Amino acid sequence: MAANRSPRARPDPVQAYKRIRKPMPPPERILPDKRRKAAERQSERERRDEER
Repeated sequence: MAANRSPRARPDPVQAYKRIRKPMPPPERILPDKRRKAAERQSERERRDEER
Protein backbone atom coordinates (compact mmCIF):
# COMPACT_ATOMS: atom_id res chain seq x y z
CA MET A 1 0.00 0.00 0.00
CA ALA A 2 2.83 2.39 0.69
CA ALA A 3 3.86 2.21 -2.97
CA ASN A 4 0.61 3.91 -4.00
CA ARG A 5 1.37 7.09 -2.06
CA SER A 6 2.89 10.06 -3.80
CA PRO A 7 5.98 11.72 -2.28
CA ARG A 8 3.91 14.79 -1.39
CA ALA A 9 1.41 12.75 0.64
CA ARG A 10 3.98 11.43 3.11
CA PRO A 11 2.81 11.77 6.72
CA ASP A 12 4.75 13.89 9.16
CA PRO A 13 7.18 11.53 10.96
CA VAL A 14 6.79 13.55 14.17
CA GLN A 15 2.98 13.50 14.08
CA ALA A 16 2.67 10.46 16.37
CA TYR A 17 4.95 12.12 18.92
CA LYS A 18 2.96 15.36 18.73
CA ARG A 19 -0.27 13.45 19.30
CA ILE A 20 1.05 11.83 22.47
CA ARG A 21 3.22 14.62 23.84
CA LYS A 22 1.23 17.77 24.47
CA PRO A 23 3.06 21.11 24.43
CA MET A 24 3.95 22.35 27.89
CA PRO A 25 4.63 25.93 28.90
CA PRO A 26 8.09 26.64 30.31
CA PRO A 27 8.39 26.70 34.10
CA GLU A 28 7.57 30.09 35.56
CA ARG A 29 10.56 30.29 37.85
CA ILE A 30 13.75 28.27 37.99
CA LEU A 31 14.59 27.22 41.52
CA PRO A 32 18.16 28.17 42.46
CA ASP A 33 20.61 25.41 43.33
CA LYS A 34 21.27 25.70 47.06
CA ARG A 35 23.64 22.75 47.42
CA ARG A 36 26.82 24.86 47.33
CA LYS A 37 25.66 27.24 50.07
CA ALA A 38 24.39 24.35 52.16
CA ALA A 39 27.78 22.64 51.88
CA GLU A 40 29.54 25.88 52.86
CA ARG A 41 27.29 26.27 55.92
CA GLN A 42 27.89 22.65 56.91
CA SER A 43 31.66 23.02 56.66
CA GLU A 44 31.48 26.27 58.67
CA ARG A 45 29.49 24.47 61.40
CA GLU A 46 32.01 21.63 61.46
CA ARG A 47 34.89 24.09 61.76
CA ARG A 48 33.20 25.86 64.69
CA ASP A 49 32.46 22.55 66.41
CA GLU A 50 36.12 21.51 66.13
CA GLU A 51 37.26 24.74 67.80
CA ARG A 52 35.15 24.04 70.90
